[in-house]
Amino acid sequence: MTLVKCLECGSEQDFEEAVGYCDNCGKKLPVPHKRGKETARQKMRHDGGSATVARANVAATAGIFLAGAAAVVTLAVLVIRSQF
Repeated sequence: MTLVKCLECGSEQDFEEAVGYCDNCGKKLPVPHKRGKETARQKMRHDGGSATVARANVAATAGIFLAGAAAVVTLAVLVIRSQF
């Protein structure tokens, strides 16, 4: 239960129960802060999952680089062949 205060009429309401809109005046409620909740990035940092993600990122980056390099070489060969 996350209580937020409506900026228009000043009434306090549960954000999830009110579905983001004030029950009294109908205006949009401010989004509550996530106090005490861990984000996905913080969980990964504490669990040690960042090493596996880092390896996957390096592999994906290397694969994309090699595909780009192969495309550039293919384009260069096609341009040179078309000149003769």
